[in-house]
Amino acid sequence: MALVSPAASTSAPMKMLRFFITPSGAVWIAIAILLAVAALASDNFVSGDHLLNVARHAAALCIATVGQVFVIMTGGLDLSNGAVITLVSVVASQLLGGSDQYLVPVVLLCLAMGAAVGLFNGLIVAKLGIPPLIGTLGTFGILKGAAYVLTGGAPKGGIPESIRYVGNGTIAGFPISTLCALAFVAFGAFLLSRTIFGRQLVFLGANPSAARLSGVPVARIIILAYVFSGVSAAFAGLLAVGYTGVGSLSLGEGYNLDSITAAVIGGTALTGGSGSVVGGAAGVFFLALLTSFLRFLGLSYSGQLIVQGAILAAAVILQARVFRR
Repeated sequence: MALVSPAASTSAPMKMLRFFITPSGAVWIAIAILLAVAALASDNFVSGDHLLNVARHAAALCIATVGQVFVIMTGGLDLSNGAVITLVSVVASQLLGGSDQYLVPVVLLCLAMGAAVGLFNGLIVAKLGIPPLIGTLGTFGILKGAAYVLTGGAPKGGIPESIRYVGNGTIAGFPISTLCALAFVAFGAFLLSRTIFGRQLVFLGANPSAARLSGVPVARIIILAYVFSGVSAAFAGLLAVGYTGVGSLSLGEGYNLDSITAAVIGGTALTGGSGSVVGGAAGVFFLALLTSFLRFLGLSYSGQLIVQGAILAAAVILQARVFRR
């Protein structure tokens, strides 16, 4: 009869315990606590229908956050993703005009726009040495202005039923937009953990000097991370405009801060080199649940921003303590 050592029998629980005390694992505890508190306030809040509705609302942000995680892992930030979402929404709306006739070319054009914006951001950061905060903030302004020029301040056109179905429809009662977000999270997690690009990105973020001396193509990795973020934002824009059904100059507002907040809450270090795509997705779900609960309590929008800012500060402090230890 085989004997199991005490160390072997306790290894799985200890691994789980160690996971939940890390920044990436703490978000799941936060979600559980929030759901428990919300359940005390209202049984309807934790119902399946409400949670699925929250997941549908969070789908576009989840996709944008996946791209943001890749950029933050390099030690950078992408403050242009909200403007990409806005520009994609108005371009898709005006070019499609509510018709499916040119659906595929327009979708490919929108994704190509996101890739081009990411390439531009990556080049100015990796090749010109412009700080990511300044460089991507400048790109945000350029794209926002382009959206106003393109629409004359009043977006026209419409979104066809096919895209609206992806944004609002369900399969077996499950939101299609949420399924898209989950698939993208799985793809991002695979890229980060199972590919040479992902391993080099983590190495670069953890120690840029050592990565450069080891032969890692630092500039190329940084550029690819920003390109991926741009494509993620474009995809999020298509999903968001499918949900709203109309292009809007304000559609991308809040995505910059929210994607960074969700990534940090999910365990991605602002210093780079450590993070989790799945953790970032969990951070998005936590933010969506928190926003819904605060609205349920009747808290104003300004109050919601204060709470969100306090949570971001707490997450950064927790990260600093954990990584210093």
